This record gives sequence, structure tokens and C-alpha cells, in this order.
Amino acid sequence: MAVKQNGVLACFTPTVTPYVNLTTASGTTVTPNGYNFYTCPSATMASGKLFINNATGGAATVDVAIVSQTEAIQLTAAASQTPAGTAFSDYAFTTNSFTTSIQADIANLGGTSTFAPGETLSWTNSGLPSAYQSVTAIIVYWDAANTRLWLRNMSHPLGFELSGDTNFTSSGGGTCSAGPTYAGTGGTAGWSGYVKHYDSRRGVLYFNNYEFKNNLDYSVLGQAGEVREVTSNIPNRSFGNEHRPVATTVTRYAAAGNTTPTTEFIDATGKELLIASVSEVVAEQYILKGQSISDNSTYELKGLVLGEQQSLYITSSAAVSATFIGFEETAEVAS
Repeated sequence: MAVKQNGVLACFTPTVTPYVNLTTASGTTVTPNGYNFYTCPSATMASGKLFINNATGGAATVDVAIVSQTEAIQLTAAASQTPAGTAFSDYAFTTNSFTTSIQADIANLGGTSTFAPGETLSWTNSGLPSAYQSVTAIIVYWDAANTRLWLRNMSHPLGFELSGDTNFTSSGGGTCSAGPTYAGTGGTAGWSGYVKHYDSRRGVLYFNNYEFKNNLDYSVLGQAGEVREVTSNIPNRSFGNEHRPVATTVTRYAAAGNTTPTTEFIDATGKELLIASVSEVVAEQYILKGQSISDNSTYELKGLVLGEQQSLYITSSAAVSATFIGFEETAEVAS
């Protein structure tokens, strides 16, 4: 069981507190306006107060939300999918399962594997930094009719940025290839993660990104090691952020030329679904919206209670200082 924290649980300054990912250039960071800066760990309840201090030299406007996702992904209308559907309820995403937009079109199939879900696919990409050249990903779905693999948990998002013919091996004994010799092959720098919820009325996928870190490591969300910092090292807990946000287009690497098609996610039945937009928050999740905070003053949000894997989100175009002070305690969860 993770060590429970108390006191300052997290802090964040919009436009100042940085995050990085494996695609950001060395020495560069991203400083977002909004971020899930604290997530309550699994089997835990957190309660406390949020203090927002404004010392920017002018009034600041702030929004705060309690969310259960890193991104809310709006699917394209069912009638515009291929093949066309009739309603968003035509699609299935299972809570706490994986979904992905990482795909690889392959050729030269061999070996004994049927590319079953859960097998690990391995290959070498000598164009990556040395620590990442041995690339792995886990198979989610095998579209045999189109010789397309859907993958998750890729060890480097640029794993398919390859300079020549490349051979792939699955842990189940299968082999395949991609590259200039194999027409039509290529792969995307997509995103994978957990399904928190699928709103089948509005076509919104509540998604927890594998490549997200705040005080928790979302690559092992709900597992041992999800809490990144188990001591009172508040700077490490608050300033180790990582994120590669989902976008509506994705880079597809191919010998015939790189392209940027619309991002597609795959549902539980193997349907490839175009997405229309991505947001961090939906309207119903805000607990504070458009709050003006005058200069040299502190706004206090009292009585905040977060359940497991619920996150505190703040956004502002001003560099206000947000500090969440409280405590965590063990909470019962459904067996």
C-alpha cells in the first residue's frame, strides 16, 4: 500500500510549471495554461483546501475542475465514420480496458503467432537515442484483413520513425516487416491508455493517457508504483510532470512519405473511429468557472474531497500559484 501524504499535496503555476515528453527537444519544456496537477491515488481519499494566490500585477481569471481523465475525446459523428454508423451507441469502449490510436501496417508475415492481444512486439530503431533503440509495444488488436496491428504502451512514441526496412518479432513467435521494400507499410505516433468511461449518448471517450505523469505515473495507474514520490519531497512530486496530449491529427511514418491523417481510436470490437476534438475538461466537471482574483490576493476553495483517481485541474492564462493542502487516507474500494 502506498504511503499516504499530508500537508502540501501538490502545487502548480499555469504558464510556468513545465512538462516534458519523449518528443520534446533536449532542454525544452512545455508550460501549459491548464493541467491535472494532482491525482488522488488508488484506494485513497484526499481532502483539503486549494489556495490560489495572485501576485501577477493584475487581475487573473481562473477555472478549476475535478476530473477523472487526462483527455475527453469527442468522436466524429457516427454517420461520418467508415463504415457509417447510426449512433454513438454503435461503438463499445470497456471501462478500465485499453484503447489506442497507435497502428502499424505491416507485411512479410511469418512465424507461428496469430498476433494475439497481450503479445509484445519488438523491433530496433537505430535512429532513436541509445536508451530507446530497443522498441517494444503490446498488441491490442490484429486486423488480419488489412494486415494492421493496433498497439499500446509503446516504449517510445517515435518508434515507427524508421529509416529503412525493419523486422518485427512478437513474443508469440510471429514475424513481420515494414519499410521501403514493402508497399503500403508504415506506423503512427499515436496515443494509448485506459478507458475511464465512454458516454455513448454524446460519443465522448474519457481517456487516461499512458504518457501522463503528475504525482502519479499513469503508465502504471492502479498498479504498484503509481505514486511517484512516497516521501515529503514536494518539488519532485509537483515538478516531475510529463505529458504528450492527444491531438486530432497524428503523424504516420512511411517510406512513401510521412502524412498527418485524422487520429483514429479503436473500440473493443475492432472498429476504427475518427475523432473530432480533444478537450481536457467537459462543462459539467467545473467547480469554479471564470473566477476573477484581484492582484495581491488569495482565493480559497474549501472542503475539497477527491476519490481514487480523481484529479484536481486548474487553468489560467495568468501565472497564479495554486497549492493543494490536505491529507490522504485509505479508502475502501469495490471488490
